[in-house]
Amino acid sequence: MYEGAVMNLEKALVLRTCANNMADHCGLVWPVSGTVECRHWQPTKAHENGLAGLLWGVGTSAFLSVHADARWVVCEVAVADLIALSESGMVKFQRAQVVHVGDKSSAAHYLLMHRASYSSTSPPAAVEVRPASGELVVSHEVFDVASVSAAVGAAGNLPAVTTQTLQTATYGSTLIGDSHSQLVAGYGSTETAGSHSDLTAGYGSTGTAGSDSSLTAGYGSTQTSGSDSSLRAGYGSTQTAQEGSNLTAGYGSTGTAGADSSLIAGYGSTQTSGSDSALTAGYGSTQTAQEGSNLTAGYGSTGTAGSDSSLIAGYGSTQTSGSGSSLTAGYGSTQTAREGSTLTAGYGSTGTAGADSSLIAGYGSTQTAGADSNLTAGYGSTGTAGHESFIIAGYGSTQTAGHKSILTAGYGSTQTARDGSDLIAGYGSTGTAGSGSSLIAGYGSTQTASYRSMLTAGYGSNQTAREYSDLVAGYGSTSTAGSNSSLIAGYGSTQTASFKSILTAGYGSTQTAQERSDLVTGYGSTSTAGYASSLIAGYGSTQTAGYESTLTAGYGSTQTAQDSSSLTTGYGSTSTAGYASSLIAGYGSTQTAGYESTLTAGYGSTQTAQERSDLVTGYGSTSTAGYASSLIAGYGSTQTAGYESTLTAGYGSTQTAQEKSSLTTGYGSTSTAGYESSLIAGYGSTQTAGYKSTLTAGYGSTQTAEHGSSLTAGYGSTATAGQDSSLIAGYGSSLTSGIRSFLTAGYGSTLIAGLRSVLIAGYGSSLTSGIRSTLTAGYGSNQIASYGSSLIAGHESIQVAGHKSMLIAGKGSSQTAGFRSTLIAGAGSVQLAGDRSRLIAGADSNQTAGDRSKLLAGNNSYLTAGDRSKLTGGHDCTLMAGDQSRLTAGKNSVLTAGARSKLIGSEGSTLSAGEDSTLVFRLWDGKRYRQLVARTGENGVEADIPYYVNDDDDIVNKTDEDDT
Repeated sequence: MYEGAVMNLEKALVLRTCANNMADHCGLVWPVSGTVECRHWQPTKAHENGLAGLLWGVGTSAFLSVHADARWVVCEVAVADLIALSESGMVKFQRAQVVHVGDKSSAAHYLLMHRASYSSTSPPAAVEVRPASGELVVSHEVFDVASVSAAVGAAGNLPAVTTQTLQTATYGSTLIGDSHSQLVAGYGSTETAGSHSDLTAGYGSTGTAGSDSSLTAGYGSTQTSGSDSSLRAGYGSTQTAQEGSNLTAGYGSTGTAGADSSLIAGYGSTQTSGSDSALTAGYGSTQTAQEGSNLTAGYGSTGTAGSDSSLIAGYGSTQTSGSGSSLTAGYGSTQTAREGSTLTAGYGSTGTAGADSSLIAGYGSTQTAGADSNLTAGYGSTGTAGHESFIIAGYGSTQTAGHKSILTAGYGSTQTARDGSDLIAGYGSTGTAGSGSSLIAGYGSTQTASYRSMLTAGYGSNQTAREYSDLVAGYGSTSTAGSNSSLIAGYGSTQTASFKSILTAGYGSTQTAQERSDLVTGYGSTSTAGYASSLIAGYGSTQTAGYESTLTAGYGSTQTAQDSSSLTTGYGSTSTAGYASSLIAGYGSTQTAGYESTLTAGYGSTQTAQERSDLVTGYGSTSTAGYASSLIAGYGSTQTAGYESTLTAGYGSTQTAQEKSSLTTGYGSTSTAGYESSLIAGYGSTQTAGYKSTLTAGYGSTQTAEHGSSLTAGYGSTATAGQDSSLIAGYGSSLTSGIRSFLTAGYGSTLIAGLRSVLIAGYGSSLTSGIRSTLTAGYGSNQIASYGSSLIAGHESIQVAGHKSMLIAGKGSSQTAGFRSTLIAGAGSVQLAGDRSRLIAGADSNQTAGDRSKLLAGNNSYLTAGDRSKLTGGHDCTLMAGDQSRLTAGKNSVLTAGARSKLIGSEGSTLSAGEDSTLVFRLWDGKRYRQLVARTGENGVEADIPYYVNDDDDIVNKTDEDDT
């Protein structure tokens, strides 16, 4: 109960007037009967945010309409809800019950006739609502219903009271109507109506209606209706309706309806409906419906429906449906359906369906179906189906099907099928099938089939089949088949077959066969066969065979192998191998190997290895290795290694290593390492390392390290390190460190560090530090911990420099520099500088500088500088400077400066300056910026006092109470 209220009644009557359309001065449309309520109620003694009228129709006439067509309203209000206003007889309340609507005479008569019913125990005068003491009461002409009733005469002449239910409201209104009502509301309104009602709501409104109602809502509205209703909602609306309803929603809306409903939703909407519903959704929508529904979704939508449903989805959609459904999805969609369904998916889609389904998918799609399904997939798609399925896939697709399936795939596809299948794959495809299958693959394809299969592959393909298979491969292909197989391969192909096989290979091919095989190879080919095999090779070929094998080599080649060996030689080459060895030599090469060794030599090369070694050399190269070593050399290279070493050299390179080392060099490089070392060098590089070191160098680099070090250098770099050090350098860099140091540099950088230092620099940087130092710099940085230095560091760095320094740091950095420095830091940085410095930082920064400095920072920063400085900050910043300074900041900032300064702040900012200063407040009125300017000193505002702009756009001083 509010102050000044004294009553002994529960309810009272209040008189007020409305326009002819029942609207009050605030736009609220009052009902002709029923409840009326103010949605924006505030229990204050002001007329705003509440309903108002004359208690018992007695008091000031200032708020009663004088128009002839005005509607005079009598409403019933709980006495406990009344708040007295300053005007005589005026009261304010949140809600009321309209009991009479008429003209002036009928309203006066109603009040006189019903006053007695509200005062059965006490007279009406006992209800008194007084304003609080000290309130201003404005006098107006006094209105009294008794005088009005006496002037009119007999009550029989009073007009009848209307009972229609048409209601119209403006912004933020609340309407509640009976059945068969028609309600029209403004933006953000709330409507409640009985059945068969027609509701129209503004933006962000909430509408609730009975069954068979028609609701139209603005953007972001919420609608709830009974069955057989028609709902139309604006963007981002929420609709809920019973079965048989028709819903239309704007973008991002949510629609929920009963069975047999029709829903149309805008982009990004969510729809949920009963059975036999029809749903149409915009892009990115989510649809859920029972069986027998029809769903149409926009791009990226998700549709879920019961059985016998029809779903059409846009690109990237996800669909889930019951049995017997028909699904059509856009590109990149995902479809899931039960048996008997028909699915059509766009490119890159995923389709999953039950048995007896038909799936058609776009390029790169994935399909999974039950038995007896028909799948058609686009290029690069993946299809999986049950037995007796029919699958057609685009290029690069992957297909998996049950037995008796027919698969047709595009180029580069992968096919997997059970026995009795028929597979046709495009070029570069992979086909796998069960027994009795027929596979046809394009060029470069890989085929795997069970026994009694027939495989036909394009050029460069790989074929693998079991016994009784027939394989035909294109040029450069690889064929592997079971026993009693027939293989025909194109030029340069590789064939592997079991015993009793017949192999025919093109020129330059490699053939490998088990016992009793017949091999025919083209020119320059390599043939490897088991015992009792027949090998025919083109001229200049290398052949390696076990005992009882037949080798045919190209002219001028020499093949020497013990039993179970495989030799391949070019013309004019010499191959010598122990038993169980494999030798491949170019023309004019010489190979010598112990038992169980593998040697591959280019023309004119020389290879010498002990047992169990693996050597590969380019033409004109020389390789010498101990036992169990692996050497790979480019043409013209020289390699020398101890036992159990691994050396890889580019052409013209020289590698020397002790035992158990690993060296990899580019062409023209030189590598020298102790035992158990690992060296990787680019072409033209020089590497020298002690034992147990790891060196990686780009081309033209020079690396020197003591034992136990790890060096990585780009091309043209120079790295020198003490023992147990780690150096990483970009191309063209120079790194020098003491022992146990860690240096990382970008290309073109120079790093010099004492022992036990850690330096990290971007490309083109120069870092110099003493012992036990830690420097982190971005690319192109120059870090020297003395005065006059230039440091560029990555974010979250710590930099300390002398006077006249230039520092650039990433966000979250801490910088300290001498005077006349230039500092640039990322967000969240802390910067300290001497006089005449220039600081630039991101948000959440802290900057401190001397006189004649320039400071620039993002939001929520703290800037402090001396005289004649320029400070610029974002929103929520604190700026402090000396005399003759210029400060600029965004909203909600605090600016403080000395005399003869200029301060510019936006809305919510506080400005304080010394004498002869200018304070500028920039305000936004919704269309453009405007400025309020004040001067301190004589004929101006007082200096050194904080000022801000109040709600009346006046520049006022800020007190301590304002801060609290």
